[in-house]
Amino acid sequence: MKRIILPLLALLALGTGRAIAQQHNPFEGGKLPLIPYPAEVRVGERDFDPGERLTVRVCSGDEEDFFAAATLTDELENIRTVVRKSRSGVKGAVTLTRPGLNRQADERLKQAGLELAPDFNPEGYVLLADGQGVIVSANTAAGLFYGVQTLRQLVYPSGDGYRVRAVAVRDAPAMRYRWQQDDWSRGPIPTLEYAKKQVRILSEYKINGYSIYAENLYQSKSHPAINPYGGTITPEEIAELIDYAARYHVEIIPQQQTFGHLHYVLRQERYADLGEKRGSQILSPTEPGAYDFIGDYLGEIVPMFTSEFIHIGCDETFELGRGKSKESVAGSSHADVYLGHLKKVAALPALKDKKLLFWGEIAVEHPEKLDLLPSNVIAVAWDYLPRDSYETFLKPYADKHFATFVAPSAFYGGRVFPDYLSHMKNIRNFVRDGQKYGSMGMLNTSWDDMGEDLFDMGWYGVVYAAACAWQHGESDLDRYRDAFDWAFYRNSDGHPFADGICKLADVHGRVGAVNFEMAYTSPFTEAGVALQNHLQNTGACREMRLWCEDAYTQFSRARDRVALHGSTVDALLFAARRMDFVFHKALLAGEMSDLYDALVRDDDKGYAVNTALYDLIMPYASRLGSLRDMTKELKLFHRDLWRGENRPIHWDVAAIRYDRMLLEWEQQYDRIQLDLQQQGRDGSHLPREQVGFRFDRPQQ
Repeated sequence: MKRIILPLLALLALGTGRAIAQQHNPFEGGKLPLIPYPAEVRVGERDFDPGERLTVRVCSGDEEDFFAAATLTDELENIRTVVRKSRSGVKGAVTLTRPGLNRQADERLKQAGLELAPDFNPEGYVLLADGQGVIVSANTAAGLFYGVQTLRQLVYPSGDGYRVRAVAVRDAPAMRYRWQQDDWSRGPIPTLEYAKKQVRILSEYKINGYSIYAENLYQSKSHPAINPYGGTITPEEIAELIDYAARYHVEIIPQQQTFGHLHYVLRQERYADLGEKRGSQILSPTEPGAYDFIGDYLGEIVPMFTSEFIHIGCDETFELGRGKSKESVAGSSHADVYLGHLKKVAALPALKDKKLLFWGEIAVEHPEKLDLLPSNVIAVAWDYLPRDSYETFLKPYADKHFATFVAPSAFYGGRVFPDYLSHMKNIRNFVRDGQKYGSMGMLNTSWDDMGEDLFDMGWYGVVYAAACAWQHGESDLDRYRDAFDWAFYRNSDGHPFADGICKLADVHGRVGAVNFEMAYTSPFTEAGVALQNHLQNTGACREMRLWCEDAYTQFSRARDRVALHGSTVDALLFAARRMDFVFHKALLAGEMSDLYDALVRDDDKGYAVNTALYDLIMPYASRLGSLRDMTKELKLFHRDLWRGENRPIHWDVAAIRYDRMLLEWEQQYDRIQLDLQQQGRDGSHLPREQVGFRFDRPQQ
């Protein structure tokens, strides 16, 4: 990013990147491919043409507003840009202002019906673009920043330069808090640089909070044994991320489990007795030492962050009442003991004056107990299933006037690619209902339960959640899909990315959830028999391969037209390859079964080389060789993507899944060789099951 020289010295920058890609006008036919879509927008007639040089006037002279200007100019290539402080003039320039700083800007906005009242939403903005120039005005630095992010999407290549689509916009968010959570505890722990990339991209779509989910990662000097080697997050790293994110108006919010999901802590012998039972994953409310530990640890975590919020977890306490707290639960109720724990945690000195979020499934399980909640907690209503209504999760809190967040999910572990048919419905309807019932914010989640998800694979759902939280009411999914390629990749030639992403997601709807077991399990093992039979019985493996290959081809051909976020394309290419592998593996296994039967029948009588055997196990031209080659290629591809996002810790756990498959292909070779040896001895063959063909014969 170019360094801004503040505040009075003009910055003159000449783009030195590649030539402007010649694409179609993304706004043809009155289209406005914007994400989020503005609350109020009118399309004008005459677009702004800055010519060979773009002048940006920053009326406030504030560093924050110069930084907002830089997010615009840094995206423009092969055009001279001048950014300077100025409170006079608006013609022929982009003017970034606040009410009262530039009289001409105020007058033009008033004439356009875009006058800003002092009490207008502090994150809101107005934007006027026409043949005379562009004006973005807001009451705050955050509002101005968000206005510039919309402006960036309105700039399009035209000839050898750029134009800005003529519009009049008045825009403000539907929800005050628009947060994205990233799971840092179940495998992938992003590098600091990748976390910064997440912050940058999130801010472009007006997300204003990034929540780090952790169980034992925050560095503890009081309890150092709980921290993992290679995965500990230091106060210095947190401070650097907070400082970086602040420039993008993104708040960093800690999340630390304080009840369940603490198996990483409780596996240490010195803390094992704090659990509900030996080997437990929840703290026991009957153990006073549990609160001493949580208090100590929170006392180290809270000072790392500047946010007034902290998420204290407290979900999925399945073991409560099954160990030390059995009598307590029997004497009252599961809900009473749970709420008693929540009250004790909320009262810890380390959390004084903090706003506490907790996972709020108790509203569904025990709505009659909500009056017992501590006064300083905010319930995070969560559910990741696609429902028509989420009233059950929200109305009990609304009826009691408790503050809530809604927490849908952009993706979660278990599937080789996000099931966007489900996720998009979940996000759209949950956020819509959150607005209906007065939720103060959205905490969109991503989970890495299988320990290997790539965040770059999930931006389609993440950005949609950002749009839903900003926009009012139910967000139009078709409009989002039509806008995605331009708003995210700056590609205006069709919708290859949105179409390819949806094609991969549609595979789940066609054959059922395509999960990691399908990707990593050998069909020649007992564990793989049911999966192989399922895939064969769908009768769709060849069709699904074509879907995956079509998506791969679309992504690959379109990547040269990408002008923004190009680093995320490889994750989509990998997703298409891995999804294709699931079905290719099933087809190859079926073909190997047929070839083995041909070998047993000796269909090639009289030939010096048995073609069935050749096609079955030859190292580089056979079905088994293809399985080996595809596996090692996927491993290499996955490894490189992992290194681009994450710290080294846990990669070996993902890598061994590929290594196990590679070993299995060698073992399958050995099974067939053993069968051939028996045939050579007495002309007979081993039972098919012993040769690895336990699954049903493919239908012809």
